[in-house]
Amino acid sequence: MQHGVAALAISVLGLGVAVSVSLTGAAQNTAPIARPVAVEAVDQPNARPAIRAADRGTWDAAKLRSLADQRAEELAEASADYATVASTKSAKERDKALESAAAATREQAERLAQHQGADGDGTISADLDMGAVESDGKSCLPITTGYRIAARFGDVGIWSRYHTGFDFSTGVGTPIHAPAAGVVTNAGLGRATGWAGNYVAIRYPDGTSTLMAHMSTVSVSVGQTVSACQVVGAVGMTGRTFGPHLHFEAYPAGVTPGDIYSAVNPQNWLNAHGLNP
Repeated sequence: MQHGVAALAISVLGLGVAVSVSLTGAAQNTAPIARPVAVEAVDQPNARPAIRAADRGTWDAAKLRSLADQRAEELAEASADYATVASTKSAKERDKALESAAAATREQAERLAQHQGADGDGTISADLDMGAVESDGKSCLPITTGYRIAARFGDVGIWSRYHTGFDFSTGVGTPIHAPAAGVVTNAGLGRATGWAGNYVAIRYPDGTSTLMAHMSTVSVSVGQTVSACQVVGAVGMTGRTFGPHLHFEAYPAGVTPGDIYSAVNPQNWLNAHGLNP
């Protein structure tokens, strides 16, 4: 019996120790759990507004910078698209002008074949019959109004080693007139096209000739007799030119227009016809 009481006592004591250990373990596990709860509390709904309020200024500035960068990129792309469209339109207009010039060249070639001289170079020969030219003494400047003389004969600049004519500076499309009655020896493209672009050359009864270069349009044809002040074309920028103007040259008898270093001072030629630009 004594042994049984002793065993019972030991069992009760063991149970007490076990309960104590269990409670102690629970108490030890409570502290680590409490800390995550406190940390986790930051993520609770009531804590979010405080964080957003603190960071909103930074976020808004960053968002504005991002939107500004995006807008700048869109504008740059739009500008590039516009430039492409403008370039394409200009190229199409240029192609159309070249097609027109090619057609004029073919027509001119046919006319040159009818008037070709013995030299066989496609120009009207020096013995061209000028009997059909009727002169009433009338004359006029090739550009009659709204011009300024941008360069004179003999001037030197980055645009010319030695200027061989008069430059009448005026707008594209300004009418160009025959200064006196004569016969057209070149209309559009010709041997001087490399620098003159589209040009009109006219020979007069005294054998002298004039050349008018850089035209945008030509309204006469080779072999045609023109009267003084008749419109023969319009100002343009064809050939070698830095801006819209009419380049006007004068040539003595026996010289084919376009041989630039054989040109003479057009001031004397104009003065002889009662003209003074």
